[in-house]
Amino acid sequence: MPLTEAEPLKHLLIEADNCIRPVPFKELDKITVCQPKEIPLSTGDRLQLKANAQSQDGRRLANGELVTVKEIHQDGRIALNDGRVLAKNYRQFVCGYAVTSYAAQGKTADYVLFSDSAVKAATNEQQWYVTISRGRKGVKIFTADKGQLRENISRGGARTLALDMKPSAFEKLATVWGRDVAFVLNVQASQHASSKQAAEIAQHEKLEREAEALRQAEAAKQSQAVKPTESVKPTEKPTETVKPPVQKPETIRRRIEIQPAQNQQKSRGMKI
Repeated sequence: MPLTEAEPLKHLLIEADNCIRPVPFKELDKITVCQPKEIPLSTGDRLQLKANAQSQDGRRLANGELVTVKEIHQDGRIALNDGRVLAKNYRQFVCGYAVTSYAAQGKTADYVLFSDSAVKAATNEQQWYVTISRGRKGVKIFTADKGQLRENISRGGARTLALDMKPSAFEKLATVWGRDVAFVLNVQASQHASSKQAAEIAQHEKLEREAEALRQAEAAKQSQAVKPTESVKPTEKPTETVKPPVQKPETIRRRIEIQPAQNQQKSRGMKI
């Protein structure tokens, strides 16, 4: 029968041990979601418990606790070295040979092997102190990037609590956009990432311009250091102005002397 608005859902239906059972919403924090996986076990294996419960003798089983297997019974119960027995339906555990730094808080061992990937989000000053203080006698660290790890552990790990934030601005934007606050926060994060990328591109272009200016200045210095060879021009002989000969005018006397002679020549050749 489908539910109506007058009959709100008050329970979560889950299937366990081939039965469907209702779980009230107020008890949802008691549910542990696990993925089935086969793990071969034998005497001496280390396990990490992943759920709070009680052993068969009533003793407490703590989430994150490291235990050692002593014996495995035929009915599925697991006996531990400290005398506690895990019930046959208690299967919330994983192999406990290696744990995360967060899960190692409060635990101590003689020697600790610490593997750090040098990822910035996973390492900070506070978490680093938790990790290296787990060993009583020594800690050996393995990492792919020593320089990056040194940089990561020098930063603080303090985070702003959600209660310390002022969500009024985000709520106003969510109301204006007709979306929820999570959508607004996602948009804000995307804009921040875009601004950061644009700033990185601008910084890269600035460095390229500065490098080009330095190259040009260096080229100018080199060109000034080498003196250019002077071009030798051939000596040119100055041109001399040649004055034309000046013809002296004949005098009137000379003309008179010449004229009769010419007339005589003409008269000699004439025949009457």
